[in-house]
Amino acid sequence: MNSKERVRAAFEHKTPDRVPATMQAVETAWEKMQQYFQVESAEEVMDILEIDTRVMDFPPYIGPKKPDFVNAKGEVVHTHPFGQQYVEKWNGVEYNSHTIKRPLEHVETMEELMAFRDWPNPDHFDYEAVKRFCGQHQDKAIRIGWPGPYQVFLDLYPAESFYMLMAEEPEMVKAMLNRYSQFYMELYERMLEAGDGAIDLIRPCDDYGTQISLLFSPKMWDEYFAENTKKLVQLAHKYNCFYLQHSCGAVRKIIPNLIACGVDGLEPIQKVKGMEVDSLKREYGDKLCFQGGVDTQNLLPFGTPEEVRAETEYIIRTMNVDGGYILGPSQDFEGDVPVENIIALYEARKKFI
Repeated sequence: MNSKERVRAAFEHKTPDRVPATMQAVETAWEKMQQYFQVESAEEVMDILEIDTRVMDFPPYIGPKKPDFVNAKGEVVHTHPFGQQYVEKWNGVEYNSHTIKRPLEHVETMEELMAFRDWPNPDHFDYEAVKRFCGQHQDKAIRIGWPGPYQVFLDLYPAESFYMLMAEEPEMVKAMLNRYSQFYMELYERMLEAGDGAIDLIRPCDDYGTQISLLFSPKMWDEYFAENTKKLVQLAHKYNCFYLQHSCGAVRKIIPNLIACGVDGLEPIQKVKGMEVDSLKREYGDKLCFQGGVDTQNLLPFGTPEEVRAETEYIIRTMNVDGGYILGPSQDFEGDVPVENIIALYEARKKFI
């Protein structure tokens, strides 16, 4: 099997020739790996570690851009293509983006929402880049996807106000989510058309859980997110793609809701209560493909390579039954993860060849 066939077999709940693997990392982690392996690109790192997926979150933005400026604090302020303003702050290891102004933060009524015109425009992205990306990785499993309606609205609209509206003004929240969903449905379809059958996975990112519970009830999830999830699942399946839902946190209670929407897979399987790999596989392994699970909060940054290898072997042994599993960490690799532990994670699958 090549990488594309291997990943698709896992989603079809067929036993692949070996455990398929995926990988994402923050910039500082990529730099550490490139230095360790003495190579010049993330692509070379992934080749060394035999990673089966290649990821294009969304196409390059080619629309109008607003210039950076310096605020009263002396910070350089950038404007995202979706309209939010942000600054980069050093956390001691790397820079992180912090949103400081949201384009919809002034909106308090349905009339003000309807009057808002600065929504993202699907014409402002380079779909030829999608064609080139697919052409460069013909034997790999191609994945596309970026933050979905809920995740995006935490940048477009203040989170506390959004949660209050969910309780008090449901029609306004639905209008917000539906309007953004119009944009991303159009953009995804243009990407899928540009890919011409080469794209294998759509992976929207919406973090519905904390480390102890859901952010809202399964009933509320259905009310606000089920309809647009179903539409995107249908779009993915129209183009022979699988739908992989990203959500961090303790989201077990909405897994039946996701399955009811036709979702094919779930990641990243954070190591929190309710997301234990054995019970997930036992209860939902015939309906979902799972991805990830190797803990990035404690095990990978602080464990030994031997501990990482043992835990990874356990997860593979548990999850990779009749396919249904893609190997990877429970989050992107951060800069605090030793390269030796990353190697141990991916080498663990050799025991199962």
